[in-house]
Parts: sequence; structure tokens; C-alpha cells
Amino acid sequence: MISFAIFMNGVCKAQKIDQKKSFPEKEIHFTVRINLKFPDSNSSLLGTNDDDSLYFDQAVLNLPDNYSETGTPVRLVYMAHGAGGGVTADSWFLNNYSLDDSLLANGYAVFDVNGGSSVENMGGSWVVQSAFKAYEYIRQNYNVYDDIFVGGFSMGGCSSTNFVCKHSNIVLAHAMYSPVLDLFGQAWMNPWFPTTKQSIAKAYSFNDSSGKTWEPDKVIGWNPLYINTFCNEKDTFKVYPVPVKIWHGLDDPVVKYKESERFQKYIQNAGGYCELRGIDSDNHGLSCGNAFMNRELLLFFKRFDK
Repeated sequence: MISFAIFMNGVCKAQKIDQKKSFPEKEIHFTVRINLKFPDSNSSLLGTNDDDSLYFDQAVLNLPDNYSETGTPVRLVYMAHGAGGGVTADSWFLNNYSLDDSLLANGYAVFDVNGGSSVENMGGSWVVQSAFKAYEYIRQNYNVYDDIFVGGFSMGGCSSTNFVCKHSNIVLAHAMYSPVLDLFGQAWMNPWFPTTKQSIAKAYSFNDSSGKTWEPDKVIGWNPLYINTFCNEKDTFKVYPVPVKIWHGLDDPVVKYKESERFQKYIQNAGGYCELRGIDSDNHGLSCGNAFMNRELLLFFKRFDK
């Protein structure tokens, strides 16, 4: 269980929670409004069939010391957390690690969202809605560039990849540590918590909300390994819209390495750019980084910065 604990008005109407008077604030907590209802395409009646269930999701923004309201903007990074912990009104799980510190020290602002009422958001539509609306709020209220970098850590592999696929027009490059890239092979068949299958069922509106039945039709367009993926008689190809790099322990017992290998192979088969660093380790704690990986992450982002 210790290894599991490690695992881990308009388009946006945000409510400020942290009311510190000094500016810039190092860490700003706010909420964004998302819709928890799923689209309903089953009815053939002429009329509005969809509904709106408002939910205010927790979000956090950390600003670097060189941030100023005027002058040169800073670059923004969306850092999608894993299942080990997310964002609350006054805390952020990734603050427990040096991952965000290395980015902040080099002038990058970072943000994250909880992605719904559960930390275990499983990369579904709620977290993608929330992350984009948080981005819009930050872009409109802080001095940041429009184009961003995206990072995903463990379960955040799903969140970050689905965000990139839905909003690739604003993403420069994508990086992931020990990522979940296959909802079925890595999460459903190898759940890290007793709640993991139920969380998948909830995040993707399965008919069976108990988590006892896999419903593949509900994750079409949302299972990272298979988005924009096609096959011929010989190979499988994946069209990925931005450069991506992955760090993953070769013997990670919580999130299997082989899906990162497949992700890279499919992208390369289609002529895309994907780096994969297989690390001689069985520690899923690498999903929160270390000094060497964090340095490489920074260098990777800088290669694609403008």
C-alpha cells in the first residue's frame, strides 16, 4: 500500500479562493465551472436532450519569482497529477516533490486541476474540461504566453494525453513520467486502488457504475493509446499532434512499461516524434520525478520553447 500511496463568465467562470494581498502570489487557488452531465444521444425526439450539472472544480497556479504583471510573459505548464493526490482549496499533491520547483526556478508557471470530485479522474471529459477552463482563466488574468507545455504523471498520462488530443492547437510539447496510456490494459486489468474500476466507470459514464463491467464503447476517443490510431496488415500507426517524451521504469509494477513502448512504436510508425527513456527501476515513485529526470524534462521543454 505504501507504493500505491506514492502512485499514484463565458467559457470559464472562476472563483478566487486564496485572497493573499501581496502580488504576485506564489500559489493561487481558484475554481472553474464544469458540467458533470454527459451528452445523451439515445433519444430521437426533437428537443433538447442534454442537461447541465454545474460543478466548481479545484485548480491551482504557481508563479515563478521572475513573474511580473507587465513585460515579458512567462511560459505555462499544465501538470496533470496522478491518483496519489490532486488539488484542494489549499493544497496540491505535486508540491510534495521537487518536480514543480525545477520548472518554477527556470521561469515557468505551472498549473493543475483536480478534475472532478475525485482525485482519481482517470483522464475523462471532466478533467479535460477543467484543465482547459483553468488555462483560459489564467491566460485572461495573468501575464502568460498563449502556447503551453503539458506534463502527465502516472494516471496523469491519461489526463494530459486526452488534453493534448483535444487542444493540440495550444500545446508546444508533451512530457510524461510512468504514464497510464491504456485504460484497459494498464488500469482496468491492473488496478492500483480498490476504487480504480469504479472511478473509470464514473469518469466515462458506464451503464454499470459498479466497476464490474468493462464497456469499451464508452472510452472510444478517450483511451490514449488508441486515439488517432489505425492498422494495416503489418503495423499500427498513431498520429500524434506534438512532440512527446516519456520516462518509465522498466519493471514498474503499478503501471506497466510495455504500453509506453507501444505508444512510442505506433507514433514512430506514423513518422511522429516520440522519445522513450526506459529506466532500470521497479519504482513507480519515479512518476513524481527525481533530480535527473526533472533536469531532462526542463531540457526537453526548452528545445521546443519559442
